Amino acid sequence: MNARRDRLVLAGVTLLAVASSLPPLSTLLMRLMLTQMLVQIPLIFLAAASWSVHIRWPETRWIQWNAQGAPGLLFSAIVLTFWMTPIALDHAAADSLWETGKIASVLAAGISAGISWRLGSGVAHAFYVGNMVWMTVTAGMLYQESTERLCNAYLWNDQAITGQALVGVSVVLGVTWMLELAGSNVRLLPQKRSAIPSGRGGGTRPPRF
Repeated sequence: MNARRDRLVLAGVTLLAVASSLPPLSTLLMRLMLTQMLVQIPLIFLAAASWSVHIRWPETRWIQWNAQGAPGLLFSAIVLTFWMTPIALDHAAADSLWETGKIASVLAAGISAGISWRLGSGVAHAFYVGNMVWMTVTAGMLYQESTERLCNAYLWNDQAITGQALVGVSVVLGVTWMLELAGSNVRLLPQKRSAIPSGRGGGTRPPRF
């Protein structure tokens, strides 16, 4: 049942990502800064990260390059941060070559993040999530507090609304990840306690005289 549900979710995300990358839906999404940053790019990234499970890499070469998943997660963070900048969004909205480059780079970032997340430790996960939340909040604050249009392709109202949405979504995702992490640690506590040998009744009592 879970496997079937996972396949359906993967198929749904993939179809939405493909549709968001092609006309006419891509044209509609690119009209607004909000939908480009919070609909199209996340859909492409999530689809690529989900498909990364099915990608087989040469284990030794990949692990040597991507030790603890840190380089791959760093690459993913750099790509996503680049596509938060006004100049990148402007070029993607006005130039089809930039739009193609955006789709290809976000696909690569998603695949890299998906593979590297499984290789990474808790420290690498915390670095990646913390960095992405901080960068997204920073970009959102910049967009919503600026009194001028930073993107020529989008109106100031669209820019301000997008900034507010970026801050809200990043905070919600960051808090959700921390709660999930805390919940997993709590579930592990009984297992750790049961693994510790008890001092009561575990050994033989010395004989009484």
